[in-house]
Amino acid sequence: MENNKTIFIVILALLFQLGCNEPFDLKRNDIISDELVFDDPILADAFLFDLYDRAQFHIKSGNGNLNMGMISSLGGESRNYGVSWQTPYTQVLDVDYNENGLLGKVIDYYDYALIRECNQMITRLPLSNNLNKNFIDTRVSEARFIRAHAYFEMVKRFGGVPLVTDVIPVQGTSDQLYRSRNSEKEIYDFIKNEMDEISALLPSIPEADGRITKWTALALKSRAMLYAASVANFGSQQLNGLLGFPISDASSYYQASLDASNQIIQSGAFSLYKKSDDPVKNFGDLFIDENNNSEVIFVEKYDYDAGKSHQWDALAQPSGFGFNWSSNYTVYLETLEQFDFTDGATGKIDRSLYDDATPIDPNRFFEQRDPRMRASIFYPGASFKNGTVFFHRSMTGTKEGWPATGPSKHTGSLATGLLVRKRTNPNTPDATRSSTDYIVYRYGEILLNYVEAAFYLGDPNGDMVATINQLRDRAGMPSLNLAQLTEEKIRQERRCELAFEDHTFWDLRRWRIAVAELNNVQRHRLHYRYNANTDKYTIEMAEGDLGGVRIHPERNYYYALGLNRLADNPALIENPGY
Repeated sequence: MENNKTIFIVILALLFQLGCNEPFDLKRNDIISDELVFDDPILADAFLFDLYDRAQFHIKSGNGNLNMGMISSLGGESRNYGVSWQTPYTQVLDVDYNENGLLGKVIDYYDYALIRECNQMITRLPLSNNLNKNFIDTRVSEARFIRAHAYFEMVKRFGGVPLVTDVIPVQGTSDQLYRSRNSEKEIYDFIKNEMDEISALLPSIPEADGRITKWTALALKSRAMLYAASVANFGSQQLNGLLGFPISDASSYYQASLDASNQIIQSGAFSLYKKSDDPVKNFGDLFIDENNNSEVIFVEKYDYDAGKSHQWDALAQPSGFGFNWSSNYTVYLETLEQFDFTDGATGKIDRSLYDDATPIDPNRFFEQRDPRMRASIFYPGASFKNGTVFFHRSMTGTKEGWPATGPSKHTGSLATGLLVRKRTNPNTPDATRSSTDYIVYRYGEILLNYVEAAFYLGDPNGDMVATINQLRDRAGMPSLNLAQLTEEKIRQERRCELAFEDHTFWDLRRWRIAVAELNNVQRHRLHYRYNANTDKYTIEMAEGDLGGVRIHPERNYYYALGLNRLADNPALIENPGY
């Protein structure tokens, strides 16, 4: 980050020097020419780092970075505490994404300005006579990754979009400016081919933390090809092939994903994070430990002292632990139910027990669940910062250190009785923004990608059971055998391992089960009463969103480009159903 600061200081100095010419000189002196930028290593890196900063590796917008919970909310894993103004709530519940498209919505992504500047670097940097070949190849490859990542974000939302790899003139002709849509297949094939090429040019070890490597490129290929395979397998072709793939293409995309995952696995460059023998502490530390973390493939860097930070810790921490603007990311019962018990029993308890009368033992109900749940979710009685997190609405008897009720943010009508814990760093000082990096790609996901692809390919290497059991062993969960490794079990394992990491929503869409899981489907919350004499709770289940529901009709597997974009570009064709 210090290098970034130095680069921008140099740019300002150059601009100042350029601005000190004769006052009556009519030449522009308030910009730096392409020739200078792409022929100077410091300016070229400054241009590249700006592309990094603008790339949407995760959603981080909103007041105080509130929208960092947006994708989890869309996927029905959690939601924001508020109603009237917090956009991860107001843009998710009872919202019909219709013919107006996503323009102005947090989930929207259609960034051709970023793609244009990537294209500038990709086409102009190789023309330099001053920069060495290794410098050019590496920087161009990083820009190609950022461009491919942008196309991946768009194809997930809209299907095929215009594939632009040249620098469109600002005042170009109609043919130059108005590009028609390429097919969804062409976009995914472009991403695959780009990652194949640049993975051979990028370094194995990053020049600095947060820089793209060959493993980052292979990780994107692993993820994107799994998405493409799923669309071929579970979707259908529409608009004369503009959307979707022939089902016969599924195997080739699963194979491409498996091959990319296998390259990462066989390299030995990464391993599952295992610094603690306690599986709960270990899984929690995975997301905040930046000291030789063996699982991290690529992160978005944050550093408060260098001027780039976020407020996840302030937003996610439970009430009563220092931050005032806390307890924002409430978790549903349906998410808790995904986590089985350590003895292998299902996590889906008979809901008739949630009658506000039947005693339920928290030592079984919470403490004996999958340790990944206990590391990912704040629940009644959870330990945090040498204290206890309380969610009970009332208490019978007394217990030392326990209040009569939990904080209002944990017990009110919008509370669900659970909160997101994953990525929350207890070491962030109160009233301070967070410096914790955001993991974009990690080895655990690669193993899951490998297993899913292997399952649909018939386990070609005979190792998918052993691979998924690496994750379960790390988590402290019983191993699975081949008969137990069903499609449903693989999907459940992803939802447990990758909970709140911006995967579930996109997974539901690519598996084409988002309509069944999200469309007009009520989520639920839990209310607790605690008996200090028996150390047990009674639990009441209620509607999770005060009657609100998510809306995801079939047409939303491809969102509308929207009336405004169609008006701006007459060459575009709208998606079906709008």
